[in-house]
Amino acid sequence: MVKYRFTKLLAFVCICLYHNTIHAQIKILSYSSPEDSAGSNRSVYLKGFIQADVMVDFQNIGSRDGFAANSIRVPQENNLGTNFSVRQSQLGLEIRENSDLSAYVEIDFFGPGNTTSPRFRKGYIQWKGLLIGQTWSNFADVDIFPNIFDFAGPNGTLFTRLFQIRYSAKLSDKENISFSLEDPSVKSFSAPDSWTKKNIIPSVTTIYRYGGDRDYIKLGGMISPTSYQTDKDTHQKSKTIFGWAGMISARKYVGPRDNLRTQLSYGKGYASHNIVLSGEKYDAAANLETQKLENAELLSITGIYEHWWSPQWGSVVYYSYSDMGSNTLMSRDIPAAFQNMAINIVYQPLKKLRMDIEGNYGKVKNFSGQQAGAWRIQSSIALSF
Repeated sequence: MVKYRFTKLLAFVCICLYHNTIHAQIKILSYSSPEDSAGSNRSVYLKGFIQADVMVDFQNIGSRDGFAANSIRVPQENNLGTNFSVRQSQLGLEIRENSDLSAYVEIDFFGPGNTTSPRFRKGYIQWKGLLIGQTWSNFADVDIFPNIFDFAGPNGTLFTRLFQIRYSAKLSDKENISFSLEDPSVKSFSAPDSWTKKNIIPSVTTIYRYGGDRDYIKLGGMISPTSYQTDKDTHQKSKTIFGWAGMISARKYVGPRDNLRTQLSYGKGYASHNIVLSGEKYDAAANLETQKLENAELLSITGIYEHWWSPQWGSVVYYSYSDMGSNTLMSRDIPAAFQNMAINIVYQPLKKLRMDIEGNYGKVKNFSGQQAGAWRIQSSIALSF
């Protein structure tokens, strides 16, 4: 029988500002085993926050807990509605062995059918620079997300969770680079039901980061294959088209806490990495004349400014725009361009307690030229632990 020597049972708090990411962590256990090698220690951390939201919509929006401008009903439907939710609350458990090896699992409460059933978000193992499992795509920038409570935030940003194999390396004091092979099953396209998606070739991404903890710039690229089979393909023969994308992201502090953030991305066949387009069939569209898929274009740009009025009071204002170009293969009634903007005021009386009120406006235009807009007001409170 292995005997464990419990060395610590304490708690400490580490505040984070990553998008939809655990805001705090509690060290609940630290132990070592006589059978382990000398100097081997394990620590167990419980991370999480409880968040309560009240949202008021003035027009019909398909997304309840996060403002997604592409889900605004077209033509516009003026209809007052409210939503009370705790679904953004999250719990995570991390096990660390020294500084080289760790494992992490995380859930939230976005169950099916607008329930609060637990939903798996992340689960991965990390050893030195190698990460294997499900977490945010390497082709993203979690530091870009602002200090707001809305689940979606700027609709033009790149955020999706998927299985990946990632390797990260430090090139210098200010330079880091990472590469990943990522699960192709997240890809989705618009085609007849008789066409079948195939998961064959993983996406390949690389990110270069230059800067420190505060000011930085990121440059990224991705090759994104989409494999499929039509109803006319014989002998189970599949086809593959290759999409691509580039991204630039940056943050610049203009005061002790005030900062500017921006992100620009462009490419073809990468829409599933957008925060509100994952699973929405925007990566490619079927050309029925040639019986082939064609990658869909996407341009997105986001600008964010965060200002602190005092140590406890702050505000964020942002604008985001996405455009799918003039794709003639897409259905005429689906969004071709969308934008959203928001402003809030945050009150943080304690280190682990935040509350705010924010206003969000979005606008969408479909491929037939019809447009609609929508407003949402949200008030939230979150306690980290």
